[in-house]
Amino acid sequence: MAIRCLLKNAHRTALIGAVQLAIVVGASAVTAHADTSPLTTWCNLNLGQGKAEVLAAMGTPNGSQADSVAQLWTEMSPSSTSAEWDTSGAILLAGFDNGNTVHLMAYDAKYGGASPIGAPGITCEPFRNQNS
Repeated sequence: MAIRCLLKNAHRTALIGAVQLAIVVGASAVTAHADTSPLTTWCNLNLGQGKAEVLAAMGTPNGSQADSVAQLWTEMSPSSTSAEWDTSGAILLAGFDNGNTVHLMAYDAKYGGASPIGAPGITCEPFRNQNS
């Protein structure tokens, strides 16, 4: 009986510890993601990367300020697609062809998606193209 009670308490303690650990680790993971700037994530993307990987890193696309640029890409290459993320200071536009990243454009939101001005505060090349 004593062993049974001891095992029951040990199991309960282990379960509580596992739940507490999951809560602490889960909170840390969410905090770490929330602290990451979209521009930092953007600069960690690479040409040639798969579209699914880019979308997983950046999250759900949420912009349309550079639709004219995306439309031009589609006219030039009908198999191309794009995804855009608009932040307070940047318009981030990724272009894909055959499922791989061929354009990573970070425009200054103040001037719009057709301007030659890169996003302020970006630590990487604002206009990256596979063909250049």
